[in-house]
Amino acid sequence: MFHIGRVEKMVLPKGKGVVSADATVQAMVKMWDDNLLLLEVDPKIAKDIREEDFVIADYRPMSADSPNRKMIVTKIVRGELGKAIWKGFAKEFDKRKAKTESGQGAVPMPMPYIR
Repeated sequence: MFHIGRVEKMVLPKGKGVVSADATVQAMVKMWDDNLLLLEVDPKIAKDIREEDFVIADYRPMSADSPNRKMIVTKIVRGELGKAIWKGFAKEFDKRKAKTESGQGAVPMPMPYIR
């Protein structure tokens, strides 16, 4: 399972106000479903990621037998493609949210990747 999100803030190992024990990069990502997560960024794209980029996070299980998820940003999707994917998911989320708020019996979407 993969999710689209938008980078709000970056946490760089040598960033201002950061004291780091390692060289990993994290991104504060607002997901399409209004969740706000702090995710690791794959080292292969860490130098390229910027605030306001659309990104894809890998939520697949770490292994077939593990309930733990990878929870890592693996792709940056800029330009029209990123906007289109974001808008598609946001539109669906808004429809589901409107049904829930109107009392039409819609059940909020489960978020099993948040533990």
